[in-house]
Parts: sequence; structure tokens; C-alpha cells
Amino acid sequence: MYYAPRVLRVGSLLIVLSGPCSYDGPGEAIAAPKGTDLIDVTTVIPDAVLEIRYATKHNFTGAVLYPVATCKLRRAVADKLVKAAAALRKLDRRLLIWDCYRPLSIQKVLWKKVSDPRYVADPSVGSKHNRGAAVDLAVVDKAGKAVVLPTAFDEFTVAAHRDRALVGPSGKEAKRLEDAMLAAGFTAMATEWWHYDASDAGNYALSDEPL
Repeated sequence: MYYAPRVLRVGSLLIVLSGPCSYDGPGEAIAAPKGTDLIDVTTVIPDAVLEIRYATKHNFTGAVLYPVATCKLRRAVADKLVKAAAALRKLDRRLLIWDCYRPLSIQKVLWKKVSDPRYVADPSVGSKHNRGAAVDLAVVDKAGKAVVLPTAFDEFTVAAHRDRALVGPSGKEAKRLEDAMLAAGFTAMATEWWHYDASDAGNYALSDEPL
């Protein structure tokens, strides 16, 4: 897309702006958000149901780890999730989100509780969550009510492995989710049916930016 250059006068100076920028008062140009920015997912998927477990004690650590219940993702990753949400909406389903961006310092807390790389990434390597490029989620119906899911969130057993969780009547909703997420540009995790990484997750830097 071509953006025509614009010229701003600041005092005696002429400033030529090129690219997608917005202007917010004399002498101030604000760049458009980049694909690497962390954004609040509810601003682009307002009907998503947030149940951010690490902002409550209802998680495998039994402690409140997040100061706020928010879902942040890299903008380009959130754009992929918008596509998945649209596909599921056509099936009368909405996203139920359990976790998104996770600061690296919190990853260290989780690793101390469960030092098993099948379920928790070693913080020395980092999780895709720490890159703002992974999401833990399920679906609810269009009214926001629960549907049948294979297991609870963060069930660290073989029952949550994808080859078991997505079969039979109890796997129907999780399979719908998988179809939408893969089509939108995510990859699936074998040991957690609820976990998805953006296909380009490795392009984003690890972060400990507070929530």
C-alpha cells in the first residue's frame, strides 16, 4: 500500500512524514502500531470471554501470579486470533481465553512448581507465552456458557494430550477450536490441547514487560 508523504510545519522547520503515521497536535507524529507491539486482545475481539487463571488462585500453583486479568498478544498474533474467532463465531462459538502473554519472571515461578518441559517451558529457553505469541484457550457457546471440553485447563496428564483429547464426543469442541486455529496460522502443542503458538512465534523476543 502506498502512503503519500505529508509535510508538517513546526516553527520554521518542515518535516516530511512517510509511512502510516498519525498526527496528534503540532509537532507530534505518532507511528502506527507495529506487529511486534503487545496489545489488549479484547480491543480486537470484544466478545472473547476472559478467564485468566493466573490472575486468580484457580491454577496449578494455587497462587495469584498476575496483577490484572488481561490478555495481551503481539499485534500480528492477535490478528491471527481475530481470524480464528470469526470462524468460530459462524459456528455459534466464542473464545474462552485462559492465558496469553506471560512475563518471563512468572515463567520462572511456574517452572519451580512443575519442572517438566512437556507442560512448562524451561525459563532458560523461554516459552512462546513469554514472547507474546502463544495463547491458551477453549470455546464457549454464543451466550458465553460452558460447553463440553476434554479436560480442565493445565491438567498435566496424558488425557490432555492432543491425540486423546480431540477424539470422541468430549473432543468435539476442542477439534472445532483446532480447525479454526490452524487455519488462522497457529500451530498446536501435542501435550496440551488448549495451547497454540503463532507459526512465526520464534520471531518475537522474550519479554518480562509487566502486565
